[in-house]
Amino acid sequence: MAALSKILRNAEGNILNFKCPGCNMVHGIRYGTDPQKDWYWNGDAEKPTFHPSILVEYEHMSIEGSNRSRAFYKEHGRYLTREELPYDLKDICHSFVTNGRIQFLSDCTHALANQTVDLPEWT
Repeated sequence: MAALSKILRNAEGNILNFKCPGCNMVHGIRYGTDPQKDWYWNGDAEKPTFHPSILVEYEHMSIEGSNRSRAFYKEHGRYLTREELPYDLKDICHSFVTNGRIQFLSDCTHALANQTVDLPEWT
């Protein structure tokens, strides 16, 4: 990934990546190749604006799920397959990015729901 600014990285295939302070993950959007499928980007790497909203849904393990996974390994001597993994939590991060700030919508499952903050710098 090439740095475009302190807050944006450019990846192959017209993908822009930014760090999300709500879910502590990197989010990426594809821009400019297909107006029907891609996001609009204002072209500003310092204060980006993207449209439409960015919706990220992800599954992960609770502490109990992680403990079940470790117990399975100890008992059976093998790791669980992707289909067997106890991903028992689903989280949502839904936001708008406008002028370098990220507005988290009310359906977010993290602590920054209904808040607007600056996009963080990559460290």
